[in-house]
Amino acid sequence: MSKIKLEKFYPTSKETVWKYLVNDELLSSWCMPCNNFKLERGQKFVFEIPSNIFFDGTFYNKVMDYSRNTFLSYQCIAKKPKLDTIVSWTLTEKDGGTKLTLEHSGFRGLQWLTKIMLAAGWEK
Repeated sequence: MSKIKLEKFYPTSKETVWKYLVNDELLSSWCMPCNNFKLERGQKFVFEIPSNIFFDGTFYNKVMDYSRNTFLSYQCIAKKPKLDTIVSWTLTEKDGGTKLTLEHSGFRGLQWLTKIMLAAGWEK
């Protein structure tokens, strides 16, 4: 099994970074257009972007676990290409700011191309 792992530092509080992970409007401003996110285990929400020949444009997600201002994970499913993965965010206080760690895991077998494309998107 393979994963994407990225770390970024933000010179602001964990509470501020957390808001950008759990608020539809703020999440949409930096990630992808997001619909129906609520910070509740089992909550389903959707990311939608324009489709192309490789991707139908929709990620179906479900909140798996969270610890306020510290950790969030959600299941991320796509139908085309077929994908069933886990996205996890960890926030750690560091040097007067916040280290944000992303782990996108669960890529199997020949999903290496999908992983490369998603890694490039997360980098942006």
